[in-house]
Amino acid sequence: MTEADSTHVNAAELLTLSLHHLDDDTRRPIIEIPTLDDSPLPFRPFPALAIAMAGHALSGWEVRMFQVERAQRGERIRFFTAAGGEPRRVFRACTVFDPELGTQRVVELCGHASCSNEAPASPGSRCAGHLGDPVPDGCGPDYWLHMAGEAARSVEHARDGLTETEALAVHAIRAGVPMAQVGRASGIPRWTVHALGEGSTGVPEDVDGSDDPACWPLVLTPVRDITVADVRRVYDFTGDDVAKPAPDRVLARKDRWYEYEPLRRNGPFLVHAEDEHGFTLEWWQMQEHLPEHLLARCGDKRRRRDMYEPPGQCDDCDY
Repeated sequence: MTEADSTHVNAAELLTLSLHHLDDDTRRPIIEIPTLDDSPLPFRPFPALAIAMAGHALSGWEVRMFQVERAQRGERIRFFTAAGGEPRRVFRACTVFDPELGTQRVVELCGHASCSNEAPASPGSRCAGHLGDPVPDGCGPDYWLHMAGEAARSVEHARDGLTETEALAVHAIRAGVPMAQVGRASGIPRWTVHALGEGSTGVPEDVDGSDDPACWPLVLTPVRDITVADVRRVYDFTGDDVAKPAPDRVLARKDRWYEYEPLRRNGPFLVHAEDEHGFTLEWWQMQEHLPEHLLARCGDKRRRRDMYEPPGQCDDCDY
């Protein structure tokens, strides 16, 4: 079961032993397992818990050997770990007792040692706090970020622009849950629930993307020439590095129009400036009621529509 003087557990042997003891007292421990934290108290699982852990190691991680991280007295959550996969990485998970089902549930955890955050993607992936961890051999420095980013984009795409709570409310409405109950359970105002539940009325045939203000570019015009010395950071759009031009270099000229995009809802805002450069402005640098800080004025919808260019089309896609 465990190697002599070792914390490694053979998952297949533990699973076989656990199944053999299912007809016995299921609340009686079936084995003692040393833990990685050198606890004087060994891990003593009962059959259902051992089956959950061993089964996950074999089917979820596809490894034969795993280790129990710790087993503190009175702790209902059991943490276990293994190494494997391609590329080789550390897997971590914990078992949680689900009182409603009366069974053990396995939760994948961040692969960083002792971290209790859930894994954002596949087994062994790192949470937001540990994206800078060493990567497996042969992988680039963005390996953990790439895994977590793909998972996050997939979730956002499935929500179709809604918040997580709004998406749950929409699914509940489609499943037939009364709107009044959806509003109470989700905390979303009833008028929002009704609007989300009704869905879109569709776009008339004589209306296209060029009529949608959301498709028009956001534009601004400087109230004076903006130089490198006026902004916090300058970017070179022809490369990946931050640009370092001279402090007196003019990035955006007075009364010209430049497109910009919000990097977050309330800034900073990335301005597409002269000579394939970009720079960021804060919201308080774009407010006319704050003249002492004002660097640029935002364009109105008419001006934005004048700059609109319909997307190009080809036989296979729109771009």
